[in-house]
Amino acid sequence: MKKVLAIVALVAAMFVAGNVQAQNMIYAGYAPETFAYSNSSTNYQGLFVGFTKNIGISHGFGVAAGAQFRMNMRNASELNGTAKAKSTQAIIDVPVLFNYPISINRDFSIAPFVGPMLSLGVVGNTKTYLGDTQLTNSDWYGDNSNMNRFNIYAVFGADVKFSTFNVFGGYRLGLMDIDKSDYVTLKTNGLFVGIGMNF
Repeated sequence: MKKVLAIVALVAAMFVAGNVQAQNMIYAGYAPETFAYSNSSTNYQGLFVGFTKNIGISHGFGVAAGAQFRMNMRNASELNGTAKAKSTQAIIDVPVLFNYPISINRDFSIAPFVGPMLSLGVVGNTKTYLGDTQLTNSDWYGDNSNMNRFNIYAVFGADVKFSTFNVFGGYRLGLMDIDKSDYVTLKTNGLFVGIGMNF
């Protein structure tokens, strides 16, 4: 944990220093997520938007840091569709990704990346309905909940850049058990793909 915070502090200092080799990118994409329990799993659909700044370090290596907003969503139906459950989670992520671009030509490059991503659950709830009538509204982070807001992911993938456009994809692996109880283990993971524009 201390190492992750030290990395974030280093990146923040580099931002303040105003490194002239920095390059900005805005992006959006698709990021489904699996909530993997001790003996079962639940799949969510996911979307994200974000901003990142890539700072050159040395000999082509760079570190890209920024923030993104991510949504996880799931609809489930039972009893021939009369009973329904809708779950929604809003998350703020802070990725810190080390990368090395491999130039194919002047306008085209491929950059593998790897690094940690800090994640904070802002809102999470599950609402159940019978027909159009809402029965319950369960707060994931309420006083009686076992869900932990904070998570850390290991992220890896590759970014394909053509001129100012980017197409990227990869995998994020949750490293923390986000269920506080002693009897259940819950970790999250998922693939992601996105598009971005440099400026």
